[in-house]
Amino acid sequence: MNAPDPNPPANPLDTARWRDWTLLLASRRGPAAATDLAAPAAASLTVQPALVRDLEMSAAPGLNERRLNLVEHTAAVGCWTIDPSNGQLEHSVGCAVVLGLTSASPLGTLDELLHCFAPMARVQLRQQLERCTRHGTMIETQAQLLTPGSNPKWVRTLGHAVYDGAGQLLHIEGTVQDISAQKQAQDEAVRLANRLAATLASISEAFVTLDRQCCFAYANQESERLLQQTSADMLGRPLWHGMGPVLEQRLRLQLGRALRSKHRVELEDFFPSLGKWLELHAYPFAEGLTVYLRDVTERRRSQEQLLLLQTSVSRLNDIVVIAELCADNGPEPLIVFVNDAFERHTGYSRAEVLGQSPRILLELDDRLQDLLSHLQQVDQARTELRLQRKKGGSFWIELEVMSVQASAEQARHWVAVARDITQRKNAEDMIRHMVLYDALTDLPNRQLLLDRLQKALTHCARSGQHGALMFIDLDHFKVINDTLGHHIGDHLLQHVAKRLTQSVRKTDTVARLGGDEFVVMADDLGLDRKTALQKAGALTEKVLNMLRDPFQLAGHQHFATPSIGVTVFDGLQREVGELLKQADLAMYQAKSQGRNAVCFFDPTMQATMSASAAIGADLRMGLRQQQFEVHYQPQVDRLGEVVGVEALLRWQHPQRGLVRPNDFIPVAEDTGLILPLGQWVVQTACEQLAAWAHNSSTAHLSISVNVSVHQFRHPDFVDLVLQAIEQTGIRAPQLKLELTESLLADRMEITIQKMGRLRALGVTLAIDDFGVGYSSLSCLKRLPLSQLKIDKGFVADVLSDPHDAAIARVIIELAQSLHLQVVAEGVETREQRDFLASQGCEYFQGHLFAPALPIKQLEAFLYSAPSRRLLQA
Repeated sequence: MNAPDPNPPANPLDTARWRDWTLLLASRRGPAAATDLAAPAAASLTVQPALVRDLEMSAAPGLNERRLNLVEHTAAVGCWTIDPSNGQLEHSVGCAVVLGLTSASPLGTLDELLHCFAPMARVQLRQQLERCTRHGTMIETQAQLLTPGSNPKWVRTLGHAVYDGAGQLLHIEGTVQDISAQKQAQDEAVRLANRLAATLASISEAFVTLDRQCCFAYANQESERLLQQTSADMLGRPLWHGMGPVLEQRLRLQLGRALRSKHRVELEDFFPSLGKWLELHAYPFAEGLTVYLRDVTERRRSQEQLLLLQTSVSRLNDIVVIAELCADNGPEPLIVFVNDAFERHTGYSRAEVLGQSPRILLELDDRLQDLLSHLQQVDQARTELRLQRKKGGSFWIELEVMSVQASAEQARHWVAVARDITQRKNAEDMIRHMVLYDALTDLPNRQLLLDRLQKALTHCARSGQHGALMFIDLDHFKVINDTLGHHIGDHLLQHVAKRLTQSVRKTDTVARLGGDEFVVMADDLGLDRKTALQKAGALTEKVLNMLRDPFQLAGHQHFATPSIGVTVFDGLQREVGELLKQADLAMYQAKSQGRNAVCFFDPTMQATMSASAAIGADLRMGLRQQQFEVHYQPQVDRLGEVVGVEALLRWQHPQRGLVRPNDFIPVAEDTGLILPLGQWVVQTACEQLAAWAHNSSTAHLSISVNVSVHQFRHPDFVDLVLQAIEQTGIRAPQLKLELTESLLADRMEITIQKMGRLRALGVTLAIDDFGVGYSSLSCLKRLPLSQLKIDKGFVADVLSDPHDAAIARVIIELAQSLHLQVVAEGVETREQRDFLASQGCEYFQGHLFAPALPIKQLEAFLYSAPSRRLLQA
């Protein structure tokens, strides 16, 4: 076996000791052994030849023994030698001392030596001995001995293989050294370092140490949080790493000055990478700097806010007053501060008001006392009051006062912030007038009327007096509005308001509810109902006469007749809304009697309302039981040929018989049942068109369907029409939807958009009863219409009433100019038909040609009657 290269210890001191102990061991075996071992030892440990010769020459057994014992005692070390072939062990006295053996119990074998060590150390040492035997690997380990004492003993074991000249292993020799003191010192150093680390970590402030290059040498946990980096990232880096060139230059300058002057420095700067203001306190010491860091961002912000506040308060447009409660002035505070705005608004200088009571500024003294009393219970109060100006006059302010408590017992200061709200107050008065009064006529509106009516009821109940409520509606006002323009209609309303005001007493109320509806409330008409009725009748007659006189509008005379409904109250009525409803019912009764009339409310009108409720209940039942059917009235052209029909809803009531639309449609609209009814009519018309499409005699016909305002404004109306068209497969232009002019009264843009969608589907659109609704020329030209229908009210008197004839003529000319078809409905005589045709009307509908017929009778009529019979009718 060839000897491997020895591996001497890395420590030079250990190398020297190893060399000396090796030679001493060799000398104990005699001069020959020393010579044999010195050569490899000297070669492996680079021992000088002269030293080897000196040892050989002085290898006297006694001298070497003494020297060895002296060395072992001095270094607390012992030597040992193991014969690998038989495990025999030789050791020095010093080895026995280190291992804690007595002279009476020396070790003789390797196993005995290993048993001196702790169990884990035995395994490790045996493994190293085996590697040394096989491969010549150096032995070096630190292990704990099994000692009977309380203090553990630690030893360091070194060893190597010794070979002869032929490279054969002779033995393994080595040393043991007591390192308990060193181990204890190391443990103490570790404990000290741990305590120091715990102490540094417990510091609540951010704390770091820097070397003399200002690089991090230590950082506690708080500094990691503040600097947003871990210690591993910071150690070895300069403090200004990643902080930007400007901040880096300032930190280099300040920290360098601390290192040179050996005096502490303090600085405060913004760290942009952190987005924070940091305060640094750097204390120099021998190896660098100790630095404490503190986040002062909030303090800086507070300072900036304070500076901004001071600047803002001095230049604020709002008035700021600070008052202090002085012990020698009683419960009333004294002014200690006012800003520039105070001087501008009040005219008082600071010198004139400092030390004075705020009472000198107030118009009403009791308001200040009430405010101070309120501040005893709350920390903040708000009010509105008037302040006096020095030169006279006053102005409104919105005042907010906050108490500042120096202690928990009592507030010492009050801060008052006031804003000039004089313009707002004036605007509020204007808005209040706008809210309670009609903008066009400057009469009380519904809200103010209801308030006064409630007070009148209370007064009547207390005094026994009677009052009267008159509901006034102008007849045919829409015609004036639509034909002459809204500005003429507005002038008319203003004149009506003026005449109404002149015709009643000053204590009476004249109000405008909206549109052309006015209400007159008169109270104190007498203690008995009969007297009240007589006075109400006289007042009503006076109003009628005043309104019957012609109005001068835009240089022309115009007439406006009213329909008036009257109800008398005595305070027993509890609901003002009920009174308005009674007067409204009476007014509609006056209209039904021919307009330009007066009608007093009586209980039969209430019965009519109850009847309407009953019809509503029957309508619901009729829908469920399919009591409704569609009748069709033909529409003809100028030659008398049938070009289409109008679908008219009929109700076959089991008790009432056939109910006409005028008797139930208004109730259906009020109850919302018009939606399912209207959709059923649309669906039925589409199904009928689909059935007619297979017959050449009827395939060309169209069906007109009346659509109510409620139905048209339903969000899904267009989709439902499209669904009916797609389900039946009809041609969309053959479905004609007739809309009323009331649809155009408001929400015009939505109406036009929805009509546009229907027109895009191909559906034909027409305006029914044109001339009696809300249409205006500006609106009409924007609508995607195909047809206008002249209201039968104009057709009925077209030969006898020049106004109706003129209106019919205007409608026909208007339609022609807009390229729209015209249908005259309600044509009863040939003379009416001829007159309308002479004016350019193209299509006609009415009993002159055929009444509304059930579908079977209509089809029999269409298939049997030639078109010429309609002309001869």
